[in-house]
Amino acid sequence: MGKIAKMSLHLANMIAAGEVVERPSNVVKELVENSIDANSTNIKIILSNGGIDLIKVVDDGDGMDKDDVLLAFMPHATSKIKTEYDLFRINTLGFRGEAISSIASVSTMQIISSQTGLSGYQCTYKSGVKQNEGVTHSNKGTTVIVNNLFFNTPARLKYLKSAKSELASIMFWVDRIALAHPSIRFTVISDEKTVFQTTGSKDEKTLIGELYGIEACKNVMIHSYTEDGYSVKLVLVKPCIYRSNKLEITMICNGRYVKNYNITNAVIEGFNTYLPIGKYPIGVLYFEIDSTLVDVNVHPQKTEIKISDEEEICRILKTNIKKCLEENTHIPSRIIEHNNNPKYDKVSIFNSSFSFGEEKTTYVCSKEESGDLLTKSSEIINNDNSANISVDRKNITDFNDKAIIDEKNKEENIKPASKKIPYMEYVGQIFGTYLIFQNQEGMLMVDQHAAQERINYEKYYKILALKNQPTTELLVPDVLSFTKEEALYVEQNINSFLEIGFRLEQIGQRDFVVREVPLWIKLDNLSSVVNDIITLLIDNKKIDIMFFRDHIAKSIACKASIKANHRINNDEVKALLSDLELCENPYTCPHGRPTIIKLSLKDIEKMFERIQK
Repeated sequence: MGKIAKMSLHLANMIAAGEVVERPSNVVKELVENSIDANSTNIKIILSNGGIDLIKVVDDGDGMDKDDVLLAFMPHATSKIKTEYDLFRINTLGFRGEAISSIASVSTMQIISSQTGLSGYQCTYKSGVKQNEGVTHSNKGTTVIVNNLFFNTPARLKYLKSAKSELASIMFWVDRIALAHPSIRFTVISDEKTVFQTTGSKDEKTLIGELYGIEACKNVMIHSYTEDGYSVKLVLVKPCIYRSNKLEITMICNGRYVKNYNITNAVIEGFNTYLPIGKYPIGVLYFEIDSTLVDVNVHPQKTEIKISDEEEICRILKTNIKKCLEENTHIPSRIIEHNNNPKYDKVSIFNSSFSFGEEKTTYVCSKEESGDLLTKSSEIINNDNSANISVDRKNITDFNDKAIIDEKNKEENIKPASKKIPYMEYVGQIFGTYLIFQNQEGMLMVDQHAAQERINYEKYYKILALKNQPTTELLVPDVLSFTKEEALYVEQNINSFLEIGFRLEQIGQRDFVVREVPLWIKLDNLSSVVNDIITLLIDNKKIDIMFFRDHIAKSIACKASIKANHRINNDEVKALLSDLELCENPYTCPHGRPTIIKLSLKDIEKMFERIQK
């Protein structure tokens, strides 16, 4: 007798439930998506004990007749796709027909639906077995009730988290679905308390306010663009409000919330130097892509997709995010909060009632930033291992000449730019670090180190883009050893390394000698840099010099900038402000710290009690 036997329908549903339904949030997601596919305009979600005891989803959609209600419980029964042609042109959120039968196999589940609002039909399943059915009264639309989730799978029930944690997971998904469908009104009631509600106003800016607060709403930037085969609408929050994780970077593709690692990284790179290190933006990306160019049938929970020509989409996305940021002003307003501890004074970006779960404080220059102003290029590109190298002085001269020519061309071809920094009248300097200005709106403070760091960063970022980078020949060549895989990549890309200034020669199966390096590199960091290049090479199949341009430009800019506790005269202040105005992003240093902050006249008058708070 053979060993292979056909599984029972109940067992097959239990296995499918393990893929589709891991926790209450998965149930809510599947049921709400069905409601959206049914053209609902108002969806109510009622929960008890974090959805473990009760999940009830009520909508005002198209509804179902008796036959559809009964068929809904059957595995792979769906109204979304009928042929292979439909599978490659999916325009609905649900399509597999697995969710209802899977949920019913691990709970007690009832569906009540009506197409007219006069009478409806209901059917109840328990542990995948039908209990009863019949005619009932129902409003137009569908109500799905799920009781005692995982009651018949104690192992899975045991590993559920607390009710509050499960509710938090549900709210995460509801937030994303609400962002994807701003025209639908969502209401969430947990343990008889309304915990979330949207207006369904169709306005993304209003929706951002409902999810993230009024200050986020005030700082929304909207930018749209169209490319071949797709269109994108960016709804971004200005970088003065940020998060400590990437979860608030939301991608909506054809009305579906999805996750995409490359798209998320493209957004982060687009915000590069606008945010402090380790902080991430809030933003929603609405993609409308031809369904034939997108594959959503990748993951059981339908949160992962494959997109054609993803690399080019990411490149264009980064360009448009930077354009959106450059079109807006990013001078944060500060309000001083008095702390009970007199030793510390916190400075909050916005009113304390809108902290968004994070504390934002002023940035203080570190001790390492104290020192003299460095102006010579020989001090900027400083190598501690100079005794071990022979410098090609002609290359250095060419390098500096190109930089000077580039600066002259820049000055000759300056076009009238939009005013990114408002008119500011210089008042004075405090603590040898901060420059004080005033205008009709109030008082503005400029961090002189951060401002010049931004100026130098953009200058050297452009210089490092020059072809034929100046190189340094090593008097004592350095030997690097790699794994077999890495050695093969290096061997195949010797010419690519040479293009960015590294001359390597193979001396063994896994050993290479480095004879020449770019002028900007530090020899004590040579092995780390080469290994980073190899990692990028393995991941991207090519060497990406852009990453190194950014890293090196930041390093040079910091060393070359005026330090804290250094007095500068009025002419130097004027030149600093003039150069800052010419920057693409004059609002933050390369590490995301603000260069300028504003204290409004109204806030100053409040502090002196000239007006009521």
